[in-house]
Amino acid sequence: MRRFLLPGLLVLFLAAAASLSSCDGTTNPDTDIVFPDSGVSYIRHVQPFFTLRCAVGGCHDDQSRASNLSLTTYINTTARPGIVVPGNSGASLLMQRIDGRLPHPINVPIIVNAAQLKGIRTWIDEGARNN
Repeated sequence: MRRFLLPGLLVLFLAAAASLSSCDGTTNPDTDIVFPDSGVSYIRHVQPFFTLRCAVGGCHDDQSRASNLSLTTYINTTARPGIVVPGNSGASLLMQRIDGRLPHPINVPIIVNAAQLKGIRTWIDEGARNN
């Protein structure tokens, strides 16, 4: 039985490592998600960003729901009060986590460039519409 324990633990370790590596953005090197200065679209800009950066296996996908939050759809993103406060990015917990005012609970780096950060902020400030 002992000789099966080590391979089993190795498989569990590798699976856990793979899921954590997807949380840090390293498996999605695409940083070319471009947000406009205004008129940010949830469908064209925000959701693709979440899909590549946040809603990946082991993080904020429908199965894992890290911190009980899924960022796979508009409804999931906006359902919990306070996560997104339409018209007020400063009060939105989502923005506070992304911009670093609040630490990410599991201490993974959030890969966001300045333009993407501004784009998410603009989407929220423009009313966080499902457009």
